Amino acid sequence: MFIHYLQYSCLTFVIVLFAATTSADVYKWVDKDGQTHYSQQAPSNQQADLIKTPPPPTIGPTEAQQQIDALIEQQKENDQAATEKRNQARQEAEKIAQKKENCRIAQQNLQQYMDNPGRRIVDEDGNVTRLPEEERQQKIKQLHIDVKEYCQ
Repeated sequence: MFIHYLQYSCLTFVIVLFAATTSADVYKWVDKDGQTHYSQQAPSNQQADLIKTPPPPTIGPTEAQQQIDALIEQQKENDQAATEKRNQARQEAEKIAQKKENCRIAQQNLQQYMDNPGRRIVDEDGNVTRLPEEERQQKIKQLHIDVKEYCQ
């Protein structure tokens, strides 16, 4: 309860202080050509009428609190949008880095299969055998497809 009272008191004080500092005197005069002029400073060589500006309208504490709450909510939304944007940028950078790594690996594998026609493979039982030429050619075709996919 005390905090709300303190908030309203501070808010009212700030509003009253702002209202008191923003009002300024305005001077009005007509020159020799019949033109009407307005200024915050009176002319030194002529008589001017002083026009008091009305104070700005006061705002109630509930309305002020609603405006503050709206500003806070807007700031939270802006922060959340910025966080989402940073996350999306980070995820996109990770995807690009992964694609580059996949491209490098696919190119390396293709080069190994093309340079080594007698490539040996190890099966599930641990036996080492040579890859038949048909399978090697199929693997090279698949690796060409992978290189095109990852290196675009």
